Formats: sequence, structure tokens, C-alpha cells
Amino acid sequence: MNFKSLLFGSRLSAKNAAYSPAAAQNASDITRWLDIYNGGGEWRYARKGGLNGGTRRVASLGAAKTLCAELSRLCFTEGTELFCADGETSAYLKKVLDDNGFTERFPVFLEKAFALGGGVIKIYGGEDGVRLDFITADCFVPTKWDGRGFYGGAFGSEITENGKNYVLAETQEVTKEGLVIENRLQTESGRELELSELFPKMRKRTVIKGLTKPLFVYFGTGAGNNRQCPPLGASVFADCEDTLKALDIVFDSLTREFILGKKRIIVPTYAVRGEYDEKGDLKRYFNVNDEVFEAFSTSDADELKITDAAAALRVTEHAEALDKLLDLLCMQTGLSEGTLSFKSGTLRTATEVISRNSRTYRTAQLYRRLIARELSRVAENVCILGKMSGELSQNACETAAVRFADGICEDEGAKTERAKELFAAGLISKVRALSEIYGIPLNEAKAMEKEDNDD
Repeated sequence: MNFKSLLFGSRLSAKNAAYSPAAAQNASDITRWLDIYNGGGEWRYARKGGLNGGTRRVASLGAAKTLCAELSRLCFTEGTELFCADGETSAYLKKVLDDNGFTERFPVFLEKAFALGGGVIKIYGGEDGVRLDFITADCFVPTKWDGRGFYGGAFGSEITENGKNYVLAETQEVTKEGLVIENRLQTESGRELELSELFPKMRKRTVIKGLTKPLFVYFGTGAGNNRQCPPLGASVFADCEDTLKALDIVFDSLTREFILGKKRIIVPTYAVRGEYDEKGDLKRYFNVNDEVFEAFSTSDADELKITDAAAALRVTEHAEALDKLLDLLCMQTGLSEGTLSFKSGTLRTATEVISRNSRTYRTAQLYRRLIARELSRVAENVCILGKMSGELSQNACETAAVRFADGICEDEGAKTERAKELFAAGLISKVRALSEIYGIPLNEAKAMEKEDNDD
């Protein structure tokens, strides 16, 4: 279902007529990026060979999804937390995030935000407390903004009831009255319905006085856009579509290398048998299990010869081409060479990544600053609704900071080698080296050394 076409067809586009052409272009771009992220692309089908023609599906490496998943993993990992100045707010914020499965849902949301150029987290009050709604960019239309942020937006949510599909269209906009929230219910074809048909308790229009910001936070990639709406970002692979196409072409060629290069045996016509199928058509085959001696009438030994016509597979050439293209994709998206490589020799430990001040480290730090800023706004909105519902005292603070966990882990082999080198150089004791290598406390390392000496 195309949520944006339904939103554009409503009175929303009439209020923002100047915005509509740019919004339509943005919707087109997001639709294309979503298709590429899901393994599609305009290059997804190629012409078949032969007289009958037709098309076949090109094999996909899935590089776009892999890229976005890697960026999400680098920027947000388990252990990242939001904390506040006072204990009451910290405890309440942690409870709300845990109740909404934030740690599990946010990395998935972040991955899709990298793919589509952004995403929205909407904060609202429900019967069971403050809730978070993770909304992808294809279900969001900004309606009011300036250089400091968004002050209005529309969301589309798909609802299925009794086998029929509906769209709940919600708009939020900051006005002189306060924050105005409006809800509309539409059929799949765009016909307006009364909210009471599905949501008897939902209000058509609500005004929350005193709010100067909407109850949603937009997460952008920070990437500049070429022709989109000014406030929205672009997909991290927006300018890399040619590289993604080349990767799929090479990967498809590698796949077909095994299909077309399968082992083929050339046998003389005398060795081919035939049987008629149920339709009366003659089907010929070579019985590889036939061990009966046959007498053939021929004087030419070459005619009786069975030949192996297997072709050499160009696996190495394809692998090298894929590796070069992956390095090119890394360069285009701000990652270090080898970040997306499938060769283990290019992996780097966390210490090496930071000490080299690599492109990957700098890019991750950039995105983390953007994420920290928006997550602090999410926490602020959670606290505002907590105070409005009475779950949080009026004196509680509304600001929060983000403490990121390091998403790049150092491998055990590198830790062992470094500890051995430091011990050999006399920079650390044997006890400290054992502690580093085995990951045990110093007292246990001392006991281990004593056992070695006793032996």
C-alpha cells in the first residue's frame, strides 16, 4: 500500500501546495531506495538467451542491506544507554524503553533509516503507559519545518480489520494554540471514514497546550540530498547505485559461472538410448550405470571416444572483482577499505581502527553524534508525557545524555599477541600478561603462575 499517495490526496497537499512536487519526488526516491534495500533495483531483470526471449532475475549480492546493517551495528550496539541527572527520571526512562523493546527495535529502525534517508520515532500515551512507534521514511511526510527542526508531519499506519485494509492518517502540527493532533481514517482506495467505525475512543482533533515541539523525532542520515525536500536526508547509498548494480552483475556472473560451467560429457551417438514419454515424444539419455558390453559397427576409434568437456571456472577473477567493488562502495559511503570485504586478512581490531583514525571510525562518530542528539529529544518527549500522565513528578528533569557502547570488538588473537609482546619487552609482568590473555583477575593469574612454578 502506498501511504504517501493517500496522504498527498488528502487536504494535506492543499495546505502545502508548494511542497507537493518536491514531496512527490522524495516519495519516488524513497520507493526506489526501499526496492534496492530489499534486493531489487532497475537492473534486477536481464534478458534471457535463446529464441523464446523473456527475462530472468539477476542474482543479488544484497550489498545495500549489508552496508546499512554494518552502519547500524557500528553506531548502536547492545549496552548503549540513556541516563539523566536525577535517579527518578533515569529509572522512569529505562522502564519506558524496556517496555517498548527499544534495544531490540532501534537497531532495525536505524538500519532502515540509513537505507531510506531517515525515519521517525513517534511518542504517544497509551492505556499501558508511554509508547514508542518506529516509523519508516516511506510512511512519513513533513509538513512544517525550519532550520531548527520539524514542527509538523503526517504519518500513515496500515490496519487490517475483517479482511479489509485501512489507513490511519495522523497529522501533528505546532500552532499558536499548542500542538494540534488530527486523525483520519481512510479505506485502501482513499475514501474517508468515521473514526468511530474502528476507534470509538479516538478523537478526531486534540490540542495539547504549552508544547512548542511535536511529539515525534526525525532521524536523518546527515547526508546531503541532491533534489529532495530540504529537511530530509538521502540514503547512504543514494550516490552508489551504479556500484551496487556492478556488484550484482559480477555476482550474477559468478553464479552463472557454476550453472553454465557444469561438467559436460560428450558421448558418441551409439551410446545414447531413447525412450518415449507419456506424450509420445522421444527422450534421449546416456545411462551412466550401464555396465553391459555393446558391439558397435564402426572402424573409427574417435567415434567411440567419451570426452570430458568441462570448462575452467573463473572464480578467482570474480572474487577479486567483487572485492574491488566492495572497497569502492566503502570509499563512497565513508568506510575504510576492507570494511565490507569477505577476506579475513583485512579485518582490524578496535584499537587499530581508532589509532589509525580510520574513515570507518570517523564516520561512526559522526552518525553517533546525530543519533545522540535525536535520542535526547526522544527522552525529552517521554519525560513530557510522563509528567502529563502523572507517572513522573513535575520537578523531574527532562534532559538525557547517551552513553554509547563500543560496537567494534577486539579479537582474542590480537589481545594475546599484544600481551606477549609487552611481556617480552619487559613492559608488563607475567601475571599481568596472563590476566590479559585469559581475561581473569590478577589474583587468579598469580595462582596460575604459582602452579606453573611449582610444576
